[in-house]
Amino acid sequence: MQTVLSTLFLHHDLRLVVLAALICALSAFAGVTLLSHAQKLRPGRTRAIWLAIAAGSVGFGIWATHFVAMLAFAIGMPTGYDLWMTLLSLALAIVVTGGGFWVATAGSRRSDKALGGAIVGIGIAGMHYVGMIALMIGGNIAWDTTLVTASLLLGIVFGAAALLVAALGTGVKSRFGGTALLTLGICAMHFTGMGAAGMQNCYAIVSAADATPEYLGIAVAIGSIMVLLTALMALRLDLREEKRAALEGHRMRGLADAAVEGLIVCLNDNIVTVNASFRTLVGQNDAEVTGKPLSAYFDDTTCAALLARHNVAVETDLVGPKGMHIPVEVILRKVDYNGKPHHVVAVRDLSARRQAEQHIRFLAHHDALTGLPNRASFNRHLESEIALATRQGQSFAVLCLDLDRFKEVNDLFGHPAGDALLKRVGQTLLATIGDKAFAARIGGDEFSVIIPDIGSPARAGRIAERILDGFRDANQNAADGTMISASIGISLFPNNAEDPQHLVTHADTALYRAKHDGRGIYRFFETEMGTAVRQRRLMENDLRHAISRQELHLVYQPQVDIASGLVNGFEALVRWSHPHQGQISPSTFIPVAEESGLIMQIGEWVMLTACEEAASWASPLSIAVNVSAVQMQSAQLPEMIADILRKTGLPAQRLEIEITETALVRDINRTLVSLRQIKALGVRIAMDDFGTGYSSLANLRAFPFDKIKIDQSFIKSVDSNEQSAAIVRAVLGLGAGLKLPVVAEGIERLEELDFLRGETCGEAQGFLLSRPAAIATFANITEGRETSIEGLGWDVPRPLRVVS
Repeated sequence: MQTVLSTLFLHHDLRLVVLAALICALSAFAGVTLLSHAQKLRPGRTRAIWLAIAAGSVGFGIWATHFVAMLAFAIGMPTGYDLWMTLLSLALAIVVTGGGFWVATAGSRRSDKALGGAIVGIGIAGMHYVGMIALMIGGNIAWDTTLVTASLLLGIVFGAAALLVAALGTGVKSRFGGTALLTLGICAMHFTGMGAAGMQNCYAIVSAADATPEYLGIAVAIGSIMVLLTALMALRLDLREEKRAALEGHRMRGLADAAVEGLIVCLNDNIVTVNASFRTLVGQNDAEVTGKPLSAYFDDTTCAALLARHNVAVETDLVGPKGMHIPVEVILRKVDYNGKPHHVVAVRDLSARRQAEQHIRFLAHHDALTGLPNRASFNRHLESEIALATRQGQSFAVLCLDLDRFKEVNDLFGHPAGDALLKRVGQTLLATIGDKAFAARIGGDEFSVIIPDIGSPARAGRIAERILDGFRDANQNAADGTMISASIGISLFPNNAEDPQHLVTHADTALYRAKHDGRGIYRFFETEMGTAVRQRRLMENDLRHAISRQELHLVYQPQVDIASGLVNGFEALVRWSHPHQGQISPSTFIPVAEESGLIMQIGEWVMLTACEEAASWASPLSIAVNVSAVQMQSAQLPEMIADILRKTGLPAQRLEIEITETALVRDINRTLVSLRQIKALGVRIAMDDFGTGYSSLANLRAFPFDKIKIDQSFIKSVDSNEQSAAIVRAVLGLGAGLKLPVVAEGIERLEELDFLRGETCGEAQGFLLSRPAAIATFANITEGRETSIEGLGWDVPRPLRVVS
């Protein structure tokens, strides 16, 4: 290393060394750039020309680097160069460098790039040592074998690394990296080789006048720089022309590819080129499509029609790979392509339109959610089935299905869960009814099934049971917690009806009976069902207008403290005065209101009317209002109560709502949330009809009750029935333990009252004390003129005394 450095700095003209280094760097840059360009070209004449340009210019530049560096070498005697040997070194540099570039370009593997670079390194070393032979001096040069070997290895290693780095990348970094490595390799090889040459035993054989002048080196340097710059300039012009052509081609290709329709340019029947839309349509690339006949994608009839009639749209099928058929519309026109007349075929994919048309036809006859036939399809199929059964003397069954408590599924789990449940219902129906039966979704949560050639009613019952079993099995695999429960009504042709309307009506009537009898079951239509259903529907229709027609009114029944006889409050009870049927019992119309949803409107009216009345009393008595189980399922109930309290100005602590245990078990979590919100308003909560529902003790622990009302069924004959007496005592003891007031309902006999007084019952309510009546009947109590029930200490209590 010391020898190389001392040779460089002590025996060279550093000015010429710098010039040689510049030529070397420019040669390396030109070599890497030209090689990169040649690699992008397809094998052929153009690539060969650019490899020749690269070999000539870069080989000359490397040789010029060596020549200028040799002129910079001063050995203390005049020197000259043999012309032929010098030209041989130049030829060697060009040929071997070109060979290395060809190997690096022709191969695609990394090893090919490295091999090409190694050949370039060998060419550099060969050129150097042949150039040293051209040096005209006397004596023999004493070569340092180690440094000679090192110079060869440096040329090979750096040359291989330079082309490998330049070939693997496409960016500026790889290009400059390759340039730096090749420059370093040339310089390292040259100066290491110069360090290996021992000139101690050499002597001058050339006169000072015949020595090679330094300006010759400058001329060579200028010439090489001009050659290299010319080559790079030619490359730049070629790249610009390529870019312009590519831009033009890209613009034309872009215009073609931007077309939605597929485009085929063909000469006679042979495909010349296609656009991206057509390639996507057939799933093939340019090479797979170009050169094929047009008949490879269209039948002979279509090809003949296209060639015979220009500018006329033809609908046909495009035959793609693997025999696929795509509906298309094609039209042929004449175009000029590359200066020659060609045909262009525009291909429009009709798949989406055909699918849309098919989907529209499907939706016209099917339900979009479940995929089952819709109501219109059901009606057509029912008419066809009646005609067929009439001709062949057969019977068939119509099943109407309605999901139980489907609204609760939507309210609890959301509409997506409800939609998923409806899909499961449709799938289960198809899996259970068999291939010959016909299932349809009529709307909402209503489904209908037609079972042809039923034979006997028993078979219809078995299929209905199979459907219900299928729903139960589907529930076991439900991941979202939604459960399918349905009721089924069955009507038979011709037993029950012979026309579509009455068949469906009778099946619907049987469905109503199934729901009334307990849900999750099926029922056959019976004649007496029709009358009951019609009456119930008439009642529902009349009830719908009862509020607006002012047919509803409230009556009030006092709640009395047994020990003192004081009236603590009133319970508001709704009554319906029908214009034609007279007084209708709440036990008759309340279930109808609950099933139809009218209970929400009626319940709000009762609450508002009772609170307005109570707010007008002079005495701050409490007012109790019954809340239906349906109302308890509404998330708006607490907000409705709060709004009524604001409108009427009634203090919240004077309002008491009564709920039954049936309302609790429908949805315990939702009811608990609602009761806590109502409790937070300051409203009191009483459990009505205690003991007749489910899990009474658990409910008392879980819900925030303020009062317990013993159901009248336990109070009746409590003085003579030991079982009733034991239950009442237990409830009274439970209330005392929980510190909850207990109200006894339905007291009608003095003996019952005496029993309750003896058991320290807190409050009482019943016909014995007062029948429900208009609030005006109790004006002296509500106005504060009287506060107690007279006669609680007498043998026979008298009715509530009203001061007129």
